Amino acid sequence: MKVSKIREGFFILLFWIGLWWIVSLLYNNFIIPTPLDTLRVLFQLSKTSATYITIGLSLLRVLMSLFIGIGLGVLFGMLAGVSRTVRKTLQPFVLLIKSTPVVSFIIILNIYVDRELVPIVCGILLCFPIMYSNINQGYRMVDHKLIHMSSVYQVPMKRKIFRLYLPSTMPYFFAGILTSIGICWKATIAAEVLAFLPKSIGYEIFSSKNILEYDFVFAWTVIIVICSLLIEILTKQLIKKLNYYERFKVI
Repeated sequence: MKVSKIREGFFILLFWIGLWWIVSLLYNNFIIPTPLDTLRVLFQLSKTSATYITIGLSLLRVLMSLFIGIGLGVLFGMLAGVSRTVRKTLQPFVLLIKSTPVVSFIIILNIYVDRELVPIVCGILLCFPIMYSNINQGYRMVDHKLIHMSSVYQVPMKRKIFRLYLPSTMPYFFAGILTSIGICWKATIAAEVLAFLPKSIGYEIFSSKNILEYDFVFAWTVIIVICSLLIEILTKQLIKKLNYYERFKVI
């Protein structure tokens, strides 16, 4: 089964690379570099230490945004599930974040926040509503009859958490993390571009575009996609290993 999936994935990837190649040949090799040109630039970038420093710093910003955004989303999502007052108070703030364009956030943050922090804060702001909404929804999906019955029979809080709340919220939690990874990469790189932040992937893309090195623009974009996919794959593997917690037999 694994071999067939790998083979299928390979042919799908080959199809899209082939389509990319055809478009680059039909349109303009200079404007749209061929996959071979992009691969050549990737190989060239891989030979310099500055490339790995740049990737590492951008990756650090993304991970910081993810951890803080997810942490805050889980905390306030649980509080909103418990308290109607908290939920009503946070509702305008969450709606504001969801409806405001990312570009507006970045420009506003550039005015008031140190540019080194702009990508991190931007990533946090975009991750927070995703995790908040997912955790709040998962918490509220718990059967109210079971909650009432557990109160009547004075079930310990630890057992309530592991038997009632975690089974309900964990699927929403994992889904929120996977959604946040892609969103956080996009927000962080966009913020790096508009903040004109040195030693960042966003800065390299913007600089390459300005000097008409479109093959470098494509190469750095491929690096972003690879990094995002690797984090997502690692996260999915970790989730699979934690699946036994779904039964919550630890108590």
